[in-house]
Amino acid sequence: MIHVPLFLSLIRLALAPMLSFALSTVSFASPAPGPSPLPVHGMPQILSIDMPSDHDFHAGQTIRGSVLTTSNVGYVEARVQYRNKPLHQDGVGKFSLVYTIPWWLPPWLRHGWTLQIIARSVDGVEVKEFVPIRIH
Repeated sequence: MIHVPLFLSLIRLALAPMLSFALSTVSFASPAPGPSPLPVHGMPQILSIDMPSDHDFHAGQTIRGSVLTTSNVGYVEARVQYRNKPLHQDGVGKFSLVYTIPWWLPPWLRHGWTLQIIARSVDGVEVKEFVPIRIH
């Protein structure tokens, strides 16, 4: 009859080299994420948004607005839900928009929305500003 503690110690001695090799090569822990590098041209910023101050619009109304950004921004768009409209680039960091709300807008679409102003840098980094609007 084999003594159990003696048997376990013999198995441990026999398996120790294999276990130490297996445990040294296999890692179940994921590496800690490092800091993400800053964009080469810096972080984009939306400096100001100029649009009608009341944020209440009517179907058929033409809206004029402008956005001032840092010089590293190459693209700005205005987005409501799934519809977007790119702004015209007037100069470095200067963008403008002229948009007419469709006059045929059905009643169930005439309510409050969130207008997103999205600025994308030349490195592809996006920043967003959210503006609550109401369409009557």
